[in-house]
Amino acid sequence: MKYLQVILIFTLTLYFNIDAEARQLTVSSVSEHASNSQGQYPLDGGIMESDRGSYSIGETDIYNPKSWSVSYCREKAAFLETRGREVILSMFETSGKKLTEKELEFFDSQDETLKVYLFDDGQMATRDNVANFTFFDATGDQLYSVSNSSQSSEGERESELAADSNGNTVVLYNPVINYGNSRGSQARLVYGEEDHEVFFRDQSAEIIQLKVSESGSYISILTSTGSGYQLHLYDRFGNKLKEHSFDDEQKGVSLSEDAKYVTVYSGGRTQVLDVLSGDRVGSTSSRSPVIYSRYMEDDDVILVFGGRLQGNRIDDPTISAIHVGARQILRENIDESLSIYDMDRLSITRLQSNSYQIEGLNRSLRVQAGF
Repeated sequence: MKYLQVILIFTLTLYFNIDAEARQLTVSSVSEHASNSQGQYPLDGGIMESDRGSYSIGETDIYNPKSWSVSYCREKAAFLETRGREVILSMFETSGKKLTEKELEFFDSQDETLKVYLFDDGQMATRDNVANFTFFDATGDQLYSVSNSSQSSEGERESELAADSNGNTVVLYNPVINYGNSRGSQARLVYGEEDHEVFFRDQSAEIIQLKVSESGSYISILTSTGSGYQLHLYDRFGNKLKEHSFDDEQKGVSLSEDAKYVTVYSGGRTQVLDVLSGDRVGSTSSRSPVIYSRYMEDDDVILVFGGRLQGNRIDDPTISAIHVGARQILRENIDESLSIYDMDRLSITRLQSNSYQIEGLNRSLRVQAGF
């Protein structure tokens, strides 16, 4: 009898040890990025280093640019530099080889709103001032310009650009427009030269976030009226697909690739909704502020990346994986602080079942969930 008890205890102990080992979240840096400092950002085949406002790629140094942008595929980097009164647009390969350099006439080198956007095919766009944008081909030749001014006599915040990686769907938007006693916003689809149209306008809601899906097929707009939040979903042609309202504060959204599900997150909470019905698929609370979250429908898993964001520095980063169907939560704290170079480039992609990668940080992170 005692012998049977010993076998039973050993078997149960072995079972629970195996189960505990299986149910864990493993987070590791991609090997080639593991030693990156907070000022080093991974490129495809290289590293971009930042030090007190100056940047280096390979053997090339760029001193105190007004703005910079890395392509989504991380194969190129573009910079807006000022040399005296000149404004220079340049683009480099990850080796540091210069692909193009262009002096931009009629640009004000003292304008603090100057910004550059780079697409995967090498085409670029610049924000020339508060509301005007100019588009360039991969050689730096100008294609056309678009004014995104709201014409409000009360003023507006500088416009922003959102697009997919290839720039097939391009949206210019005014996040805040002053209308006397109210603050509104608008968004404009850009198709080409003298071919653009406003598809969203609200005189009582500010745009908190506007995103174009990875495929370029969908546009999500998160707005706030001050007393509530709304999520507006459009197709790439500006046709409205769905709208959802929230009473509590929301910070950002992410769409599944087929736009069947939307993940909505706030400071400490994430919820996943069925886009068509509005039904809640799952939700979770976070111990640390949510920076980004996404639902992986193939695995029925919500990934939550959190931490204390200060500028581009992330202190006390943490990752959570929530299996909605099994109602299991796995969490893992990351011992070192991280940095992010562009919130619009932060992403979580699925590699295979329960295996994911977080991009847009100074170190790309591999996440393996064992449920």
